[in-house]
Amino acid sequence: MRPARWGRATRDGRLRRGIDGRDRRPGPDAERHDPDQYRRSTAAQGIRAVSCSARFLGWTLRGWVAALVCAVGHRDPNPAAACCSVIWSMSPMKRCLAAFAIAASLFAPVAHANDALEAKVRAYVPVVSLAKVCDIKINDAASGDHRAMLEAVKSDPNANKLAYRIHYETQTAYIKARDGGQRLAFCKDFIAANSEYAKARVTAEVEGHLSDVSTSVQKAIAHNVCGAPPAKLSKADWKSYAAIKQILQIEHKLAKENAETNGWEVADERAAVTEQFCAAVKTR
Repeated sequence: MRPARWGRATRDGRLRRGIDGRDRRPGPDAERHDPDQYRRSTAAQGIRAVSCSARFLGWTLRGWVAALVCAVGHRDPNPAAACCSVIWSMSPMKRCLAAFAIAASLFAPVAHANDALEAKVRAYVPVVSLAKVCDIKINDAASGDHRAMLEAVKSDPNANKLAYRIHYETQTAYIKARDGGQRLAFCKDFIAANSEYAKARVTAEVEGHLSDVSTSVQKAIAHNVCGAPPAKLSKADWKSYAAIKQILQIEHKLAKENAETNGWEVADERAAVTEQFCAAVKTR
């Protein structure tokens, strides 16, 4: 039995009077429960969200790019769900503004560092970024300038952001070339374009060794390895000649091991080493 304080109910479920004698029935102007009210409210929120998106995001493709950045840039195992769960937990207006803010920040122009520092960042960051993967030897002058640039970047937030961005773009370009089977061509073109700052490591090392041997040894190496015209080699030069040839053999062995470890074509890697070796010989 229902307690007396709840009063009696009519057939339609409404209370008649409570224990205090007051009429518990709603007045004629009271708000009545509408089973479709929740659905209409939800639809209205959706319309407002769509309207907001049309106003703020419909102008360009920024909204789509914002969603892409949300999915790609998040480190969660399920990035799209993690990012969207944050955005869609907001109210419709805040949700719209959040997406717009992400898109606008993506396309907003990066604040510029001072011109001299920006030029150094753009010159040295790509070279240092690919030094290991492309087996590059940076020259002493560029290394000194790079160290000075790093110190200057620490006190310039705009230059720091630019350096990170260029590093990311450079690595992305390399990975795309590598995965497409164009790693050697990419690195070769990159080294040629940045010859002012660096050389292939093999080329730089062989140049250093060739500077210590006679011209006849250099010509003999050029003939036997690089297809240059024949050259006479005296008996006194045989030891130096053998030492230079041994450098090539060691580099070929390293290239083979590296190719097998990474699943690259061994013959192509060995050929690239020979080409870099001969680049040093031909510059003498």
